[in-house]
Amino acid sequence: MEEQRMNADQTVILDDFGLVDSPRTTTLLDRAPVWAVPYGDERVVVKRTSRAYGSAVATWTRHLRRSGVAVVAPVPSLALNPRVVPPYDEQWVVYPWIAGARYTGAKDEIAASGHLLGQIHACDPAVDFGLKTYITVRPFTADEMRNDAETIMTHVGGHAPEKAVEAQRLLDTRMGQYVSDVLPRVQRLTLPLVSASWDHKAANLVFPTPTSPVLIDPDNAARMPRLYDLAMTALTFHLDLRLHDGPARLLTAEEWQTFLDGYRQQITLTSEECAVWPDLLLCAWMDEAIWQLQDGSEGWGDPRGRQMLLDLLELPHAFLL
Repeated sequence: MEEQRMNADQTVILDDFGLVDSPRTTTLLDRAPVWAVPYGDERVVVKRTSRAYGSAVATWTRHLRRSGVAVVAPVPSLALNPRVVPPYDEQWVVYPWIAGARYTGAKDEIAASGHLLGQIHACDPAVDFGLKTYITVRPFTADEMRNDAETIMTHVGGHAPEKAVEAQRLLDTRMGQYVSDVLPRVQRLTLPLVSASWDHKAANLVFPTPTSPVLIDPDNAARMPRLYDLAMTALTFHLDLRLHDGPARLLTAEEWQTFLDGYRQQITLTSEECAVWPDLLLCAWMDEAIWQLQDGSEGWGDPRGRQMLLDLLELPHAFLL
């Protein structure tokens, strides 16, 4: 039944854009409706974008493209792109197909990925494109984290019981620090804001050459502290369980410094940002890592996914600036 619904959605949505659903249409993701579709002599990618902020994402990405930043933007030859497609109360967007290689973990790729993030952060940071804005980190309550921690410990107990004692200690320590000390301190800060994809992961990059990545999934974009986006990227850059050709672990300390070297070609962090970096990294861990660890039942059951999740749980190094 679900497969039939997805097929029906595909036909309706493509037809609304004037695209033809044919045997050459390819499903790119198993867990979300993302399709590669013939468009004249080329291909395009059709996917969901933000229902509330899709138009703002389009405005931002078009500005990035005009500024020479390698990010996909909606195909300009299609009217009302993005658009809401009846009867589905969702907004859809058509992007150009970007040909290139996937990330392999090479040093040049890592440096170039950091450089691209720096370019994105440096592109007119004072301009508000209408994206959803977070002036500080997203806060989470003790009760929310406690419920997630129980789910995480169920996964650990079922798939890595030898790690259970240490996992519980880490969760208790970080949650205590976050609630009583770090979050109140961070929420008093005023940090530089930028427009960011909030999803600068290796799996969301395509490399026409090893030193020229293109961000192909900007649809989670928001206006936020640039340090928060950098902290999220530090923890999640390798974190995509579909990325089976890349490293099944977090960035190493050396790789992280390579990424930072590329980033710092575009951005100079303030002394205050450098001082509060450990706090922002913990807030990013509470935001993204907790969600990944409790939501990853499929990942916990896969050896590569489990190794990645354990790396995220234990944090092999401090991601120093």
